[in-house]
Amino acid sequence: MMRYPLPGGQQGRIFVFAVILVAALAAGLVASRFMMERTQDLRAAQLFPTPRALTDFRMETAAGEPFTRADLEGQWSLLFFGFTNCPDVCPDTLAMLSQSMEQLRLMRREELPQVVFVSVDPKRDEGELLADYVEWFDPEFVAVTGAEEQLQALTRQLGIVYFREQPDEQTGFYNVDHSAAVLIIDPQGRLHGRFGHPLVPEDVVADLFRISS
Repeated sequence: MMRYPLPGGQQGRIFVFAVILVAALAAGLVASRFMMERTQDLRAAQLFPTPRALTDFRMETAAGEPFTRADLEGQWSLLFFGFTNCPDVCPDTLAMLSQSMEQLRLMRREELPQVVFVSVDPKRDEGELLADYVEWFDPEFVAVTGAEEQLQALTRQLGIVYFREQPDEQTGFYNVDHSAAVLIIDPQGRLHGRFGHPLVPEDVVADLFRISS
């Protein structure tokens, strides 16, 4: 097959296009590698490219004290949403978080993350009942809840969903379906990332060390 030489100008344009294409591909690979390296060494945590600022909210602790965005500032926090009648996910997750905190204590970690359990079932979870439930897992855990509009104001901006099923006609008991992720809040009170379910304490400890260092 005969090959005809391209005009000089066209050859130049093709060469320039090829250089630009290679440069763009290289830039894309560098950017992709940077994003991968940011989470490559993490065992379980998934971080957001940019932490998400939270608007103010007002919840209430089991002791009846206000709990706002300001209470998430100044330290790392782990937020988990659930309810005291939860049959499996909630007790499993809180137990794993308790083991994670115990490992950090044994390592003499000076500043432990604040663990906050947010009940999405304020009708049944209030006061002493909520406090006793959380304290059973770890006395240092914070338990909060709030009225429906307050819960919605918090869960919507965090990407948490929950749904209360219809009560049983005879017993009145109902279940609550809810997100199982543990959210990571940074010392600026921003949504920094999340841990998926199920948790492995060793992974949580390793990732918290890397994220907070």
